[in-house]
Amino acid sequence: MGGKHDTMTTDEATLTRASKVTFLGQPKGLFYLTFTEGWERFSFYGMTALVVLYMVNQLLLPGHVEHIGGFSGFRAAVESLVGPLSTQALASQIFGLYSGFVYFTPLLGGIIADRWIGQRNGVVIGALSMSAGHIAMTFDQSFLLALLLLVIGSGFLKGNISAQVGALYPPEDEARRTRGFVIFSTGINIGAVVGPLLCGLLAQVYGWHYGFGIAAIFMLLGLATYLYRYRYLPARVERRKFEGTRLTAEQRIVYALIAVMGSSQSSSQRLTINSTT
Repeated sequence: MGGKHDTMTTDEATLTRASKVTFLGQPKGLFYLTFTEGWERFSFYGMTALVVLYMVNQLLLPGHVEHIGGFSGFRAAVESLVGPLSTQALASQIFGLYSGFVYFTPLLGGIIADRWIGQRNGVVIGALSMSAGHIAMTFDQSFLLALLLLVIGSGFLKGNISAQVGALYPPEDEARRTRGFVIFSTGINIGAVVGPLLCGLLAQVYGWHYGFGIAAIFMLLGLATYLYRYRYLPARVERRKFEGTRLTAEQRIVYALIAVMGSSQSSSQRLTINSTT
């Protein structure tokens, strides 16, 4: 009991310290989180802008594709589901799978951090995994491993860093939290715009691997930024507790939107089948 009480006290003290240390009226931790996510978005979108062109114009062509570790088995598995694929179609299929998992895994990363390891450790694991993935992307042999590491890293980082931003503020400080997320989102957008431009320029002038290399460097900068003020960031974000089982208005809206999207998808699939028969 005493150890649990001490842990809770430490976590609460961390949150209090992070929210009281301010810069321009915002918690100082906000700017470290913003720069971390900005560097991460730079590397993520910079790599994303290159990867399909890289596969079509070099990696999946004879002389390169034979060097990718495990690729023959991966291609056979994909083509067993969708049929034979051209180089361009295969590149699009790989990118589609990668993108889908990148935006699905934050759900799992959030659950793991929420229940077991805490958001701070989750972000560090994610940043380490994404850094390793970007470095692996610079070598043909480790292409599939690189995509796997990026998917895992994105799940842990994207699923937890935004929760840390919200945890920097007291529950009643809604106005300042809103302004904080505006600053955080601005950092994301800047990274998302600049990343493809710089990575694309280096890839065009010096070669593909230089574009991927600069993405790796900026991801490492994001990791260094986070670790620099690691102990001042929220270790664990307390879960909100809801009484009863009745759905709130927001939950009903979300479920209704999911039902509408599912119905629309089913309708579009039926129309596609009817038009081809």
